[in-house]
Amino acid sequence: LVLVAMAGWSFLLRGRIRTAIIVLLIGSWMAVTGIAAFNGGVGAPVVVTYPMIVILVGLVISSRAAFAVAAVCVIAIVSFVLAESSGFLPSPPPIFPALRGVVHAIVLVLSATLAATFVRAYTDQLDELRVVSSELAQRTMEMDASRADLHRAQAVAKVGSWVYDLVTDTMHLSTEACRVFDVPEGTTGSYDTYLVRTHTEDRDAAAAAWRAALDGAALDYEHRILVGKTIRWVRLRAEVEFAPDGTPLRAVGVSQDITERKAAEEEIRRLAFYDSLTGLPNRRLLHDRLQQALVSSTRNGRKVALLFIDLDNFKTLNDTLGHDVGDKLLKKVAKRLTACVREGDTVARLGGDEFVVVLEDLNEDLYEAAAHTKSVAEKILATLGQPYDLAGHHCGSTPSIGIALFADDQTTIDDLMKRADVAMYQAKDAGRNTLRFFDPEMQAVVGARLALEADLRQGLAQGQLLLHFQAQVDGSGRVTGAEALVRWQHPQRGMVSPAEFIPLAEETGLILPLGDWVLTTACNQLVAWARQPATAHLTLAVNVSARQFRQPDFVTQARDILADSGADPRKLKLELTESTLLEDIEDIIAKMNDLKALGVSFSLDDFGTGYSSLSYLKRLPLDQLKIDQSFVRDILTDPNDVAIARTIVALAQSLGLSVIAEGVETEAQRELLANSGCHAYQGYLFARPLPTEAFGELVRRA
Repeated sequence: LVLVAMAGWSFLLRGRIRTAIIVLLIGSWMAVTGIAAFNGGVGAPVVVTYPMIVILVGLVISSRAAFAVAAVCVIAIVSFVLAESSGFLPSPPPIFPALRGVVHAIVLVLSATLAATFVRAYTDQLDELRVVSSELAQRTMEMDASRADLHRAQAVAKVGSWVYDLVTDTMHLSTEACRVFDVPEGTTGSYDTYLVRTHTEDRDAAAAAWRAALDGAALDYEHRILVGKTIRWVRLRAEVEFAPDGTPLRAVGVSQDITERKAAEEEIRRLAFYDSLTGLPNRRLLHDRLQQALVSSTRNGRKVALLFIDLDNFKTLNDTLGHDVGDKLLKKVAKRLTACVREGDTVARLGGDEFVVVLEDLNEDLYEAAAHTKSVAEKILATLGQPYDLAGHHCGSTPSIGIALFADDQTTIDDLMKRADVAMYQAKDAGRNTLRFFDPEMQAVVGARLALEADLRQGLAQGQLLLHFQAQVDGSGRVTGAEALVRWQHPQRGMVSPAEFIPLAEETGLILPLGDWVLTTACNQLVAWARQPATAHLTLAVNVSARQFRQPDFVTQARDILADSGADPRKLKLELTESTLLEDIEDIIAKMNDLKALGVSFSLDDFGTGYSSLSYLKRLPLDQLKIDQSFVRDILTDPNDVAIARTIVALAQSLGLSVIAEGVETEAQRELLANSGCHAYQGYLFARPLPTEAFGELVRRA
């Protein structure tokens, strides 16, 4: 007992409370049982204390500990019983019946308690099992839900997972992977099964990617697979697992259906590099192909030709029949152009009615290459010149073609395009429906024209322009007014002729800022004349271009200029040409009436040189007709000019308009015009265009 107590105390000091309790209980029981055995055999005390010890252990520690204690006790009891029956221990003394009954009752109670303890322990175990089973079922449901979510996510992303056993050559596919590869769900295939569905053009690349992956490289590539008669794009990504010795064991990866993405990428590429109307390459793709063609030509010496094609009178057709018909024509032209060239050549649309054809791999000899190019261009002329059936409209359309050849390493894409463009305009000037090769002399003219345009822009900004004034006189020779004529005093070129820079301004749009400057300067001059008695009566005629007059805000601009300058609108006369009347006559009349309401008068310049409908003429709020100098120049020798001049005078008188003749250089011309009824003149007979001060001196002398 002392040893048992010491052992139990030792475990208690080390904090092992459960072990101490078991040692104390079992050790005490064995000591008592041993004492009882050597003093009269194994009897009731042993039997009674046995279940008590087991119950205490079960209650205090755990049912598992109770089972262990029970096993030890059973072994000890059996040992004592065997020892007693073998005579090693003395026989037990007789026990009184009453005591035996009490002992049996106690044993029954304790046995029942022990049974209840074991039942409770079993029930607890069942409860724990139920809890575990419930948790397992819950987790199974969660896993099923997660698996379903994964399937839905894979379906939405079109990503299917798979595992490929490299040892057994077996591939297991998820539900979505089966859909991607268009195989029944649950299909188990091999590498060959996968490869046979790969597009024939992609099989070598796929096999190479797998070989690289088995050597340790990442597996990530895009390829096409065959799904029935359709093609599906798939992106495959995977990781290969290796054994410690480097042997590949299996690959785990995903396959994503990227067909829609590829279609979107192709659409983006089409929009970026192809014309949306005709489907031909656009300017960007043309530039790329030209760059490749020039590099190839530099390397192999074979020539490249560029044909710049512009449809003649396309704007007229577009405006007359509508943009829908114009679009149909452009589509048919694109098809015909494509049919005229080889498969390796390029047909592109720059925009509007402009097309470009690039002929590659021509003969190394320049003249042979030019001859072949001319043959193709003539074929294009003949093909595009055939009639077109456009939504019931039978129309004709012809092209003008400019050709430039890439002949040296120094030629750039921009140079080639500019040369072909220049040649195309040469074809236009030659009567259209023809072709022209680039002429270096023409390029020099174009270069000079571009330089003149740049100088004109700079001249406008730096105030190099000025106004000269040519006198207008009545029948008595009295100066009644003047026409403002713009001049350009260039610092290097000197005085530049209006015939040289006015058409350029019209083409480039510079006529708008130039016209604003002329009108503003003229109004300021009227104000200056109004301050001098000798010039206060003068009117001033200002030429207005058709493009300037058609601007929506022209009336507002003119009104603002008059208001800002303080000029008398009644002294301002705007000269319009007949070309102004060719478009939107109602808008022209409305603008003229608005300005007439301010006091501004109008003169129709160069009358008789263009086309003016008499029905329009009588509706226009004009004040004056101006006989063009082309009729005055030969009026003394050409009876037709005399008749035209007299007709214009009669027409003006019938419409209640005044009339003035320009270009009068001799007294004989003046007398003939006076006899024809014209009593207002302008020309060198009276005065040349003069600067401001010289013109003022002329008026004062008169």
